[in-house]
Amino acid sequence: MKAASAAVLSAVLALLMKRHNPEGALVLGTVCAVGILAASLGILDGFSSLRKLVRQSFGGEAEGLLTPILKCLAISIVSRFASESCRDASQNAAASAVEFAGAVCSLGVVMPLLISILKTVGGVG
Repeated sequence: MKAASAAVLSAVLALLMKRHNPEGALVLGTVCAVGILAASLGILDGFSSLRKLVRQSFGGEAEGLLTPILKCLAISIVSRFASESCRDASQNAAASAVEFAGAVCSLGVVMPLLISILKTVGGVG
């Protein structure tokens, strides 16, 4: 609720500012988004608990399977934030490029996990 309230307030202020100071409105929206993301990082403490549980239950090798998923999630969040910031600045081509780069990076990070699954399930390699 706090994040939604901050976002709506920022959007209203940005709309009011946009006519007289479009650069300031863009900066206001970006600062608000960064603040909401920073405030949301506290929720990620649950992932450290999950890592500990996986390490205890399956050993260190299974944790290597969880790492690519977390990296893919981080890439997704960063690329989404960057592409939406580009769209707010009316830079649609840059936004599309960021989304494509994020997808390629995510695929690169997850590729070892996919190979491991194929080796385990299909007896490949």
